[in-house]
Amino acid sequence: QKRNCLICSSSNSECRLGIDCCRACAVFFKRIRASGRIPEECFYETGTCTDDGMILSCRRCRYDRFLEVFRKAEKDNQIAENAEDENENDQIPELIVSTTDIDPEEIKELEIKSTTFIDHNTFMLQLPSSSTSTPILDKIRWNYSLMCRTRKTAENGTKPAAFHLEQCDYEGTKMNFVPMTYSMAVPNARIYLSALYDFANQTFPDFANLDAENKESCITASLAPVQLMDNTYRAFHFFPDDLDTFLASYSTTISEVSLSTYLDDCPDIVNIEDVTEAIKVNIQRGKSMNREVYHRIKPDNVEFTALLGLSFWNNCVAYINEELSTAVNRNREVILKELNTVYKARGNTQYALRLGELFCLLDSFQENVTISTQESELFKLHNLFKDQN
Repeated sequence: QKRNCLICSSSNSECRLGIDCCRACAVFFKRIRASGRIPEECFYETGTCTDDGMILSCRRCRYDRFLEVFRKAEKDNQIAENAEDENENDQIPELIVSTTDIDPEEIKELEIKSTTFIDHNTFMLQLPSSSTSTPILDKIRWNYSLMCRTRKTAENGTKPAAFHLEQCDYEGTKMNFVPMTYSMAVPNARIYLSALYDFANQTFPDFANLDAENKESCITASLAPVQLMDNTYRAFHFFPDDLDTFLASYSTTISEVSLSTYLDDCPDIVNIEDVTEAIKVNIQRGKSMNREVYHRIKPDNVEFTALLGLSFWNNCVAYINEELSTAVNRNREVILKELNTVYKARGNTQYALRLGELFCLLDSFQENVTISTQESELFKLHNLFKDQN
Protein backbone atom coordinates (compact mmCIF):
# COMPACT_ATOMS: atom_id res chain seq x y z
CA GLN A 1 0.00 0.00 0.00
CA LYS A 2 1.42 3.35 -1.08
CA ARG A 3 1.64 6.06 1.57
CA ASN A 4 3.50 9.33 1.93
CA CYS A 5 6.60 9.88 4.02
CA LEU A 6 5.61 11.82 7.14
CA ILE A 7 8.83 13.82 6.91
CA CYS A 8 9.24 14.91 3.29
CA SER A 9 5.85 13.77 1.83
CA SER A 10 7.46 11.66 -0.90
CA SER A 11 5.81 8.41 -1.98
CA ASN A 12 6.61 5.57 0.41
CA SER A 13 5.56 1.93 0.85
CA GLU A 14 7.45 0.86 3.99
CA CYS A 15 7.56 1.64 7.70
CA ARG A 16 10.96 2.74 9.00
CA LEU A 17 11.95 3.88 12.50
CA GLY A 18 8.45 2.90 13.59
CA ILE A 19 6.75 5.52 11.37
CA ASP A 20 5.87 5.99 7.70
CA CYS A 21 9.23 7.27 6.57
CA CYS A 22 11.12 7.04 3.28
CA ARG A 23 14.59 5.51 3.14
CA ALA A 24 16.35 8.82 2.50
CA CYS A 25 14.82 10.47 5.56
CA ALA A 26 15.49 7.40 7.72
CA VAL A 27 19.17 7.45 6.69
CA PHE A 28 19.31 11.19 7.44
CA PHE A 29 17.93 10.73 10.97
CA LYS A 30 20.16 7.73 11.74
CA ARG A 31 23.27 9.65 10.69
CA ILE A 32 22.33 12.63 12.84
CA ARG A 33 21.74 10.42 15.89
CA ALA A 34 24.92 8.44 15.25
CA SER A 35 27.10 11.54 14.96
CA GLY A 36 25.44 13.40 17.84
CA ARG A 37 25.76 16.61 15.81
CA ILE A 38 22.28 18.12 15.73
CA PRO A 39 21.93 21.01 13.24
CA GLU A 40 21.75 24.26 15.19
CA GLU A 41 19.87 26.66 12.92
CA CYS A 42 17.35 26.68 10.11
CA PHE A 43 19.17 27.07 6.78
CA TYR A 44 16.72 29.78 5.66
CA GLU A 45 16.44 31.30 9.17
CA THR A 46 12.64 30.97 9.04
CA GLY A 47 11.94 27.71 10.86
CA THR A 48 9.07 27.07 8.43
CA CYS A 49 10.76 24.88 5.83
CA THR A 50 8.25 22.06 6.41
CA ASP A 51 5.31 24.29 5.45
CA ASP A 52 7.25 26.00 2.65
CA GLY A 53 8.15 22.72 0.91
CA MET A 54 11.87 23.26 1.53
CA ILE A 55 12.39 20.57 4.17
CA LEU A 56 14.91 18.58 2.11
CA SER A 57 17.13 21.66 1.90
CA CYS A 58 17.18 22.32 5.64
CA ARG A 59 18.73 19.82 8.03
CA ARG A 60 17.40 21.55 11.16
CA CYS A 61 13.76 21.65 10.04
CA ARG A 62 13.99 18.09 8.75
CA TYR A 63 15.29 16.93 12.14
CA ASP A 64 12.63 18.95 13.99
CA ARG A 65 9.97 17.32 11.81
CA PHE A 66 11.16 13.91 13.03
CA LEU A 67 10.83 15.05 16.65
CA GLU A 68 7.33 16.36 15.94
CA VAL A 69 6.23 13.07 14.36
CA PHE A 70 7.72 11.02 17.21
CA ARG A 71 5.95 13.19 19.80
CA LYS A 72 2.63 12.85 17.97
CA ALA A 73 3.09 9.07 17.72
CA GLU A 74 3.78 8.97 21.46
CA LYS A 75 0.68 11.06 22.17
CA ASP A 76 -1.50 8.93 19.89
CA ASN A 77 -0.22 5.80 21.59
CA GLN A 78 -1.13 7.28 24.99
CA ILE A 79 -4.65 8.05 23.77
CA ALA A 80 -5.01 4.55 22.34
CA GLU A 81 -3.89 2.97 25.60
CA ASN A 82 -6.39 5.00 27.62
CA ALA A 83 -9.30 4.33 25.27
CA GLU A 84 -11.77 1.64 26.32
CA ASP A 85 -12.50 -1.03 23.75
CA GLU A 86 -15.19 -3.43 24.91
CA ASN A 87 -14.27 -5.95 22.20
CA GLU A 88 -10.54 -6.02 22.87
CA ASN A 89 -10.65 -9.02 25.21
CA ASP A 90 -12.45 -11.10 22.61
CA GLN A 91 -9.98 -10.18 19.87
CA ILE A 92 -6.61 -10.97 21.46
CA PRO A 93 -7.06 -12.52 24.90
CA GLU A 94 -3.53 -13.97 25.03
CA LEU A 95 -1.79 -10.68 24.26
CA ILE A 96 -3.76 -8.16 26.30
CA VAL A 97 -1.62 -5.59 28.13
CA SER A 98 -2.71 -4.10 31.42
CA THR A 99 -2.81 -0.31 31.50
CA THR A 100 -3.52 -0.12 35.21
CA ASP A 101 -0.95 1.20 37.67
CA ILE A 102 1.93 -1.20 38.07
CA ASP A 103 2.53 -2.72 41.48
CA PRO A 104 5.65 -1.33 43.21
CA GLU A 105 7.03 -4.84 43.56
CA GLU A 106 6.73 -5.34 39.82
CA ILE A 107 8.59 -2.08 39.26
CA LYS A 108 11.45 -3.49 41.35
CA GLU A 109 11.31 -6.71 39.34
CA LEU A 110 11.46 -4.75 36.08
CA GLU A 111 14.58 -2.99 37.32
CA ILE A 112 16.20 -6.32 38.14
CA LYS A 113 15.32 -7.65 34.68
CA SER A 114 16.77 -4.52 33.06
CA THR A 115 20.14 -5.04 34.72
CA THR A 116 20.32 -8.86 34.57
CA PHE A 117 22.00 -10.44 31.56
CA ILE A 118 19.93 -13.24 30.01
CA ASP A 119 21.80 -16.49 29.48
CA HIS A 120 21.31 -20.27 29.63
CA ASN A 121 20.62 -20.18 33.39
CA THR A 122 18.07 -17.34 33.57
CA PHE A 123 15.04 -19.54 32.86
CA MET A 124 15.70 -21.49 36.07
CA LEU A 125 15.38 -18.41 38.27
CA GLN A 126 11.69 -17.67 37.82
CA LEU A 127 8.78 -18.77 35.66
CA PRO A 128 7.01 -16.03 33.66
CA SER A 129 4.05 -14.73 35.67
CA SER A 130 0.54 -14.69 34.21
CA SER A 131 -0.31 -11.53 36.17
CA THR A 132 2.56 -9.39 34.89
CA SER A 133 1.91 -6.22 32.89
CA THR A 134 4.48 -7.34 30.31
CA PRO A 135 3.51 -10.96 29.52
CA ILE A 136 5.03 -11.17 26.04
CA LEU A 137 8.34 -9.57 27.02
CA ASP A 138 8.55 -11.96 29.97
CA LYS A 139 7.84 -14.96 27.76
CA ILE A 140 10.47 -13.80 25.27
CA ARG A 141 12.97 -13.47 28.13
CA TRP A 142 12.22 -16.89 29.62
CA ASN A 143 12.03 -18.81 26.35
CA TYR A 144 15.11 -17.06 24.97
CA SER A 145 17.01 -18.32 28.02
CA LEU A 146 15.66 -21.81 27.39
CA MET A 147 16.80 -21.52 23.78
CA CYS A 148 20.25 -20.54 25.06
CA ARG A 149 20.39 -23.69 27.19
CA THR A 150 19.35 -25.82 24.20
CA ARG A 151 22.04 -24.28 22.00
CA LYS A 152 24.75 -24.52 24.65
CA THR A 153 24.03 -28.19 25.33
CA ALA A 154 23.74 -29.08 21.64
CA GLU A 155 26.87 -27.21 20.56
CA ASN A 156 28.97 -28.57 23.41
CA GLY A 157 27.73 -32.04 22.51
CA THR A 158 29.56 -31.72 19.20
CA LYS A 159 32.89 -31.04 20.95
CA PRO A 160 35.28 -33.77 22.16
CA ALA A 161 35.31 -34.79 25.82
CA ALA A 162 38.74 -33.20 26.21
CA PHE A 163 37.14 -29.79 25.71
CA HIS A 164 34.96 -30.17 28.80
CA LEU A 165 37.74 -31.69 30.91
CA GLU A 166 40.23 -28.99 29.98
CA GLN A 167 37.78 -26.19 30.67
CA CYS A 168 36.47 -27.76 33.91
CA ASP A 169 32.96 -26.82 32.82
CA TYR A 170 31.22 -29.59 34.76
CA GLU A 171 28.21 -27.57 35.96
CA GLY A 172 27.73 -25.43 32.88
CA THR A 173 28.04 -22.24 34.92
CA LYS A 174 30.48 -20.43 32.65
CA MET A 175 31.03 -19.92 28.95
CA ASN A 176 34.12 -21.21 27.21
CA PHE A 177 34.39 -19.79 23.72
CA VAL A 178 36.43 -21.37 20.94
CA PRO A 179 37.21 -19.93 17.49
CA MET A 180 34.68 -20.95 14.86
CA THR A 181 35.85 -23.19 12.05
CA TYR A 182 34.07 -24.09 8.84
CA SER A 183 33.10 -27.59 10.00
CA MET A 184 31.22 -26.10 12.98
CA ALA A 185 29.22 -23.59 10.96
CA VAL A 186 26.57 -25.84 9.40
CA PRO A 187 25.83 -27.99 12.50
CA ASN A 188 25.58 -24.89 14.70
CA ALA A 189 23.28 -23.19 12.18
CA ARG A 190 20.97 -26.20 12.21
CA ILE A 191 20.94 -26.19 16.00
CA TYR A 192 19.89 -22.53 15.96
CA LEU A 193 17.18 -23.20 13.40
CA SER A 194 15.67 -26.00 15.48
CA ALA A 195 15.90 -23.99 18.71
CA LEU A 196 14.23 -20.99 17.06
CA TYR A 197 11.24 -23.14 16.05
CA ASP A 198 10.75 -24.16 19.69
CA PHE A 199 11.26 -20.60 20.91
CA ALA A 200 8.60 -19.24 18.55
CA ASN A 201 6.11 -22.02 19.32
CA GLN A 202 6.39 -21.44 23.06
CA THR A 203 6.47 -17.64 22.96
CA PHE A 204 3.98 -16.47 20.35
CA PRO A 205 0.43 -17.92 20.11
CA ASP A 206 0.12 -16.50 16.60
CA PHE A 207 3.11 -18.55 15.45
CA ALA A 208 1.92 -21.70 17.20
CA ASN A 209 -1.39 -21.47 15.32
CA LEU A 210 0.19 -21.16 11.86
CA ASP A 211 0.16 -24.06 9.43
CA ALA A 212 3.44 -25.82 8.62
CA GLU A 213 4.05 -23.86 5.41
CA ASN A 214 3.63 -20.46 7.06
CA LYS A 215 5.78 -21.53 10.00
CA GLU A 216 8.58 -22.47 7.65
CA SER A 217 8.26 -19.18 5.75
CA CYS A 218 8.22 -17.20 8.98
CA ILE A 219 11.30 -18.92 10.41
CA THR A 220 13.20 -18.57 7.13
CA ALA A 221 12.55 -14.81 7.07
CA SER A 222 13.26 -14.25 10.76
CA LEU A 223 16.27 -16.51 11.33
CA ALA A 224 19.01 -14.11 10.20
CA PRO A 225 17.62 -10.96 11.94
CA VAL A 226 17.06 -12.82 15.22
CA GLN A 227 20.45 -14.51 15.09
CA LEU A 228 22.23 -11.23 14.40
CA MET A 229 20.44 -9.45 17.26
CA ASP A 230 21.12 -12.38 19.59
CA ASN A 231 24.83 -12.66 18.75
CA THR A 232 25.35 -8.91 19.04
CA TYR A 233 23.62 -8.78 22.44
CA ARG A 234 25.86 -11.52 23.79
CA ALA A 235 29.01 -10.05 22.22
CA PHE A 236 28.16 -6.72 23.86
CA HIS A 237 28.08 -8.52 27.22
CA PHE A 238 31.11 -10.78 26.86
CA PHE A 239 33.35 -8.47 24.80
CA PRO A 240 32.26 -4.91 25.68
CA ASP A 241 35.69 -3.44 24.92
CA ASP A 242 36.53 -5.60 21.91
CA LEU A 243 34.33 -4.62 18.98
CA ASP A 244 36.44 -6.72 16.62
CA THR A 245 35.32 -10.04 18.13
CA PHE A 246 31.95 -11.49 17.13
CA LEU A 247 29.94 -14.45 18.33
CA ALA A 248 29.49 -16.85 15.42
CA SER A 249 27.26 -19.18 17.45
CA TYR A 250 26.47 -19.74 21.12
CA SER A 251 29.91 -21.07 22.02
CA THR A 252 32.15 -19.90 19.18
CA THR A 253 33.71 -16.61 18.14
CA ILE A 254 35.09 -15.18 14.93
CA SER A 255 37.37 -12.24 14.19
CA GLU A 256 39.79 -11.12 11.52
CA VAL A 257 42.57 -12.67 13.60
CA SER A 258 40.91 -16.12 13.67
CA LEU A 259 40.22 -16.08 9.92
CA SER A 260 43.66 -17.55 9.30
CA THR A 261 42.44 -20.89 10.66
CA TYR A 262 38.71 -20.62 9.88
CA LEU A 263 38.89 -22.58 6.62
CA ASP A 264 41.55 -25.08 7.72
CA ASP A 265 39.00 -27.90 8.00
CA CYS A 266 37.03 -26.97 4.89
CA PRO A 267 36.73 -30.15 2.77
CA ASP A 268 35.90 -28.38 -0.46
CA ILE A 269 38.37 -27.06 -2.97
CA VAL A 270 37.94 -23.30 -2.70
CA ASN A 271 39.87 -20.15 -3.39
CA ILE A 272 40.94 -19.51 0.20
CA GLU A 273 42.15 -15.96 -0.46
CA ASP A 274 38.92 -14.81 -2.12
CA VAL A 275 36.68 -16.38 0.53
CA THR A 276 38.79 -15.05 3.39
CA GLU A 277 38.65 -11.55 1.92
CA ALA A 278 34.86 -11.77 1.51
CA ILE A 279 34.41 -12.88 5.14
CA LYS A 280 36.74 -10.10 6.27
CA VAL A 281 34.55 -7.53 4.50
CA ASN A 282 31.51 -9.07 6.20
CA ILE A 283 33.18 -8.76 9.60
CA GLN A 284 34.19 -5.14 9.02
CA ARG A 285 30.66 -4.25 7.95
CA GLY A 286 29.26 -6.04 11.00
CA LYS A 287 31.48 -3.94 13.22
CA SER A 288 30.25 -0.62 11.80
CA MET A 289 26.59 -1.55 11.27
CA ASN A 290 26.01 -3.79 14.30
CA ARG A 291 28.64 -3.81 17.05
CA GLU A 292 29.29 -0.06 17.02
CA VAL A 293 25.61 0.87 16.74
CA TYR A 294 24.63 -1.49 19.57
CA HIS A 295 27.54 -0.24 21.68
CA ARG A 296 26.45 3.37 21.15
CA ILE A 297 22.72 2.86 21.88
CA LYS A 298 23.30 0.31 24.68
CA PRO A 299 19.86 -1.34 24.94
CA ASP A 300 19.23 -2.72 28.41
CA ASN A 301 18.15 -6.33 28.90
CA VAL A 302 14.41 -5.57 28.77
CA GLU A 303 14.85 -3.48 25.62
CA PHE A 304 16.76 -6.40 24.14
CA THR A 305 13.78 -8.72 24.64
CA ALA A 306 11.65 -6.22 22.73
CA LEU A 307 14.27 -5.95 19.98
CA LEU A 308 14.42 -9.74 19.74
CA GLY A 309 10.64 -9.94 19.35
CA LEU A 310 10.62 -7.16 16.74
CA SER A 311 13.45 -8.90 14.88
CA PHE A 312 11.38 -12.06 14.74
CA TRP A 313 8.24 -10.25 13.53
CA ASN A 314 10.08 -8.22 10.90
CA ASN A 315 8.89 -6.62 7.66
CA CYS A 316 10.16 -9.50 5.51
CA VAL A 317 7.77 -11.83 7.35
CA ALA A 318 4.91 -9.38 6.79
CA TYR A 319 5.52 -9.32 3.03
CA ILE A 320 4.96 -13.09 2.66
CA ASN A 321 1.16 -13.09 2.82
CA GLU A 322 -1.81 -11.42 4.49
CA GLU A 323 -2.04 -13.87 7.39
CA LEU A 324 1.57 -13.31 8.38
CA SER A 325 1.23 -9.56 7.84
CA THR A 326 -1.63 -9.51 10.35
CA ALA A 327 0.42 -11.53 12.83
CA VAL A 328 3.42 -9.22 12.42
CA ASN A 329 1.40 -6.05 12.96
CA ARG A 330 -0.41 -7.45 15.98
CA ASN A 331 2.67 -8.76 17.75
CA ARG A 332 4.77 -5.68 17.03
CA GLU A 333 2.01 -3.49 18.42
CA VAL A 334 1.81 -5.52 21.62
CA ILE A 335 5.59 -5.65 22.08
CA LEU A 336 5.84 -1.86 21.71
CA LYS A 337 2.89 -1.34 24.03
CA GLU A 338 4.56 -3.46 26.69
CA LEU A 339 7.84 -1.59 26.19
CA ASN A 340 5.94 1.67 26.70
CA THR A 341 4.57 0.19 29.93
CA VAL A 342 8.14 -0.48 31.06
CA TYR A 343 9.19 3.09 30.34
CA LYS A 344 6.21 4.46 32.25
CA ALA A 345 6.96 2.20 35.21
CA ARG A 346 10.42 3.79 35.30
CA GLY A 347 8.87 7.24 35.25
CA ASN A 348 10.16 7.92 31.76
CA THR A 349 7.25 9.48 29.88
CA GLN A 350 9.36 11.16 27.17
CA TYR A 351 10.47 7.97 25.48
CA ALA A 352 9.76 8.78 21.82
CA LEU A 353 13.41 9.52 21.02
CA ARG A 354 14.53 6.35 22.76
CA LEU A 355 12.15 4.33 20.58
CA GLY A 356 13.56 6.16 17.57
CA GLU A 357 17.06 5.04 18.55
CA LEU A 358 15.93 1.43 18.92
CA PHE A 359 14.31 1.53 15.49
CA CYS A 360 17.51 3.01 14.05
CA LEU A 361 19.32 -0.02 15.45
CA LEU A 362 16.75 -2.41 13.96
CA ASP A 363 17.02 -0.73 10.56
CA SER A 364 20.81 -0.94 10.59
CA PHE A 365 20.67 -4.63 11.49
CA GLN A 366 18.08 -5.37 8.80
CA GLU A 367 20.18 -3.56 6.19
CA ASN A 368 23.17 -5.73 7.08
CA VAL A 369 21.01 -8.87 6.92
CA THR A 370 19.93 -7.90 3.40
CA ILE A 371 23.52 -7.38 2.25
CA SER A 372 24.72 -10.59 3.92
CA THR A 373 21.92 -12.59 2.29
CA GLN A 374 23.08 -11.39 -1.11
CA GLU A 375 26.68 -12.25 -0.24
CA SER A 376 25.70 -15.77 0.78
CA GLU A 377 25.15 -16.54 -2.89
CA LEU A 378 28.84 -15.80 -3.47
CA PHE A 379 29.80 -18.36 -0.83
CA LYS A 380 27.57 -20.95 -2.48
CA LEU A 381 29.42 -20.40 -5.74
CA HIS A 382 32.53 -21.43 -3.81
CA ASN A 383 30.71 -24.60 -2.63
CA LEU A 384 30.46 -23.23 0.93
CA PHE A 385 27.49 -23.43 3.33
CA LYS A 386 25.25 -25.15 0.76
CA ASP A 387 23.69 -27.39 3.42
CA GLN A 388 23.22 -24.72 6.08
CA ASN A 389 19.40 -24.63 5.89
